[in-house]
Amino acid sequence: MGMGTPLRVLLVEDSEDDAFLVLRELQRGGYEVTSERIDTPTAMKAAIAGQTWDVVICDYSMPTFSAPAALKQVKDSELDLPFIIVSGTIGEDTAVAAMKAGAHDYIIKGNLARLIPAVARELREAQVRRERKQAEEQIKASLQEKEVLLKEIHHRVKNNLQIISSLLNLQAEYLKDNQALEVFKDSQNRIESMALIHEKLYQSQDLARINFADYIQDLVTNLFYSYNVNSSTITLKINVEEVFLAIDAAIPCGLIINELISNSLKYAFPEKQPGEICINFSSIEGNLFALTINDNGVGFAQDFDFQSTESLGLRLVKGLTHQLQGNIDFSINNGVKYKIIFPNKIS
Repeated sequence: MGMGTPLRVLLVEDSEDDAFLVLRELQRGGYEVTSERIDTPTAMKAAIAGQTWDVVICDYSMPTFSAPAALKQVKDSELDLPFIIVSGTIGEDTAVAAMKAGAHDYIIKGNLARLIPAVARELREAQVRRERKQAEEQIKASLQEKEVLLKEIHHRVKNNLQIISSLLNLQAEYLKDNQALEVFKDSQNRIESMALIHEKLYQSQDLARINFADYIQDLVTNLFYSYNVNSSTITLKINVEEVFLAIDAAIPCGLIINELISNSLKYAFPEKQPGEICINFSSIEGNLFALTINDNGVGFAQDFDFQSTESLGLRLVKGLTHQLQGNIDFSINNGVKYKIIFPNKIS
């Protein structure tokens, strides 16, 4: 006869005769058995810690031990071991309770013919569970790797944008023309508004969306600093819900806010006159976002045509609103007011 299938059995059984019957049955079923017989909690603990087993075959009750206690030890050790109870007659309720506690099968000693198919099935199922667990762990590891990579990418993009911003700074030092300086400064602020989004993304928990309320606060603080605005003359009112935006909405939206706030800071309050700028951002029914930006500054001339304006900033705002698949309303009344409504999900 050829060698059987190797099987490592931990036998929890106080009767040597019964143990012999179980082992003989397994050998008949074509298994090459290595086994250890134990019948106390201490021996069980040592056996679980010291060796790897394919299956535990356990008597229900022994003078100093029982199947529920043995099963608890297996569970506590976090081993996924097929656990089969082989016993004299125990009541159905007891058998059901043992299965609920995690035993895989229950066989009556008088009917050992069921042992082989039960062992074969439980070994297969344990293998399936192991493979599934392995696959889950691989997916988890690969997800973590991707998260680290994504963080790294956002970090690098932010750093690269900062480098471009610094280069513009250096170039600006050679400019004598004030208008050219303004253009450089505007470009820098646009770049900063994008860099800030990448910074927020690699700091955020879910890497795909940022808390836009935080972002607006930081963005506007940067702009006040950039245009050297005294916050005691111009009051800023921000009323923003806890809104989370994905990167494809966050960048155009951030650039729009950057343009409109820059415009207010540059033109709305000449001669350092006091005033206020308000930003409201909230989600409204129908899965939409509403962004309103207004100031109470000098406003535009009455005949100003927002649709055909030559201003680069406002043309940018219109293009970006289009990118957000949104609509923009513009009104002049005690200052200027822009209201942009765009869908929560950009398709």
